[in-house]
Amino acid sequence: MNPLIAVTYSFLFGLLHGILPDEHTWPITFSYAIGGGSGKQGMKAGFYFSLAFTVQRAIVSELAYLALAPFVFSINRYIYLIVGVVMLAAGVVVLKKNIYPHLHFLGHHHTDVRHMETSSKILSTACDDCDPAVSAPPARWTLIHGFIAGFGFGGFSLFVNTVAAPVMPGAYLGFLPGLAFGVGTMLMLLAIGALFGMSLSWVSSLTQEDIRKIGAETGGRTLFFGGLLFIAAGILTLAGIEIRLPFVSDYTLISVFMASVAVPAFVYSYRSVMKAKKQKLQQKQ
Repeated sequence: MNPLIAVTYSFLFGLLHGILPDEHTWPITFSYAIGGGSGKQGMKAGFYFSLAFTVQRAIVSELAYLALAPFVFSINRYIYLIVGVVMLAAGVVVLKKNIYPHLHFLGHHHTDVRHMETSSKILSTACDDCDPAVSAPPARWTLIHGFIAGFGFGGFSLFVNTVAAPVMPGAYLGFLPGLAFGVGTMLMLLAIGALFGMSLSWVSSLTQEDIRKIGAETGGRTLFFGGLLFIAAGILTLAGIEIRLPFVSDYTLISVFMASVAVPAFVYSYRSVMKAKKQKLQQKQ
């Protein structure tokens, strides 16, 4: 394979990697895009994630040319666990700001215990005494997620590092296949992030304030519970337990995420915000 064809295939595989429901890209992009509540914020989430991902892939591609990739590949089995911990931490921060702003998770608080929210209900909606400001998960946080997720290796990235990188004419171009792969992923995630971010605006009954609240709470919950899901998957992987079902392959985890985390988180957030809105209207009347 000549270098030009190798780089072209790497770019095309990057496009596929971005548009297919990957177990690393979609959960994080969805969480931050819908948390921002707009197409612009969704594009930012996709851009920041894929920017860090592209940098990481270019570095690994260069290492692959220098025959050092096996040292990086050994990290792959820990990726689910690391990604899960980072998602969980981000979810805790977002949920704490939106749902329990006066409560510290370790038990320390600044309010009278009689007025303190019950911490046992992570899914509870914001109370009347809480700070009404909505805190969406910042899109720039995806830089951290993108760099970490880049250490996960599937079929596409194996091509980039074991076939494309070694045929580059010199070490000064060893990074090029990884860069092309990352750019292809970025183009697709920009579009997907925008779609996720705009999705709430398609519900005609929602105001901009409703969209911000539902988006922020949904984003926080998907990060929190998605993090728990990835941690569980990481523990199973490290324990040597096969988590993929026959004929489903890499799409098992993303399917479980969308069905058991993303959709329920949106439905619950929508209902809780609408219920709180209805109660406020009744109080005013």
